[in-house]
Amino acid sequence: MASRSGEDGGGISSLLKRSFKEVVARWAVRHGAPRPSGLRAQDEAMHPWDGRRHFAEDYTFVVAQSDLAAVVRLEWMPTRGSHRLWVMVLEDGAVYALPGSGQEIIRGGEGGQWRVGGVELDCVDPFQRWKVGFRGKLDRRSADGRTQVVVNAAGEETVDRVEARVDLTFLAEHGPFVPGSDDDPELLSRRLGDAVWDAGLLRGLRGRQMRSYVQVGELAGTIVLGDRILAIDGAALRHHGWGVRDWGASDRAIQCFIARSGAPQLWVHRAEFPGLTLEGGFAVGPGGLAPIKDLGVTVERRPGRAPRRIGVDVEVEEGGRTQEIEVDSKMLSQLSLEMDGRGQLDIAFLRSADGATGVWVGQRRLLPRP
Repeated sequence: MASRSGEDGGGISSLLKRSFKEVVARWAVRHGAPRPSGLRAQDEAMHPWDGRRHFAEDYTFVVAQSDLAAVVRLEWMPTRGSHRLWVMVLEDGAVYALPGSGQEIIRGGEGGQWRVGGVELDCVDPFQRWKVGFRGKLDRRSADGRTQVVVNAAGEETVDRVEARVDLTFLAEHGPFVPGSDDDPELLSRRLGDAVWDAGLLRGLRGRQMRSYVQVGELAGTIVLGDRILAIDGAALRHHGWGVRDWGASDRAIQCFIARSGAPQLWVHRAEFPGLTLEGGFAVGPGGLAPIKDLGVTVERRPGRAPRRIGVDVEVEEGGRTQEIEVDSKMLSQLSLEMDGRGQLDIAFLRSADGATGVWVGQRRLLPRP
């Protein structure tokens, strides 16, 4: 006998509702508002503040090679009249990052929006070539991001701090990828079909007004740490985003960039909200960027830190054939950052047994849900 509505315990009627929502979501993805015709060169520049709370704009550059990963990030926060900077180098067993918390808040900007606190960015050719530089001091930290100390001749303990210099050039290998617009529509439809559609979800979707794009390529140049000169020629990813950002909006979120044989291989993203999960990304193949059709992520968690091990399993379609890509990697070093008291970020350098390397960024909400 067929069960009554609301009493099927997730049976046939629940399945029908979910299928119906998925059909509606798929239609909306395919036939709703047209996809952007393309980014403009002006989108590489900073965008005017529209007056909204939590508005921010960031430029992030990531490089991964066999012996290290590096991250340089500049974020403009007009509501505070300040910039937030990250400069970090992650090696097997050690991290170098800005003094103090590992990030720095700079009031105003001494040399313009792209020259702040020793960080200097320069767009040489939009969507093609960028210069990335830094001059300043970095603290040496343990593999878990704890600041290290040294004992001077007088027996006093001081922070192990080095003069650092970054001189890198980003060269794009593919055009920009816009999360949401360029993600696989079937994957997006399934996730919207899985969602618990209520007033809270709709309010949250309306509040997600962050635009961004990512681009893969190569970062080459040098990084100097004290008396060490590190040659950089690795797979790179850059991110540019602007709009309303709330580090506590999602319960958990991840981004993972994987490189293999010196070239970009994967970039995946996932954000878990109450009642909704959004995810996607791409694999880099002979035909360019192939949107991920299915994504699986497994982690071996450590409380309050980056995971000990991370597994990424994706499906992509190229040339009419479905391909599965698996990466199982371990954490070599990590740094945790608290973001405005609302979320914690764990940034980690990864390496797999077969030589793939990458950078993991995990976010978790710190504020309790009401």
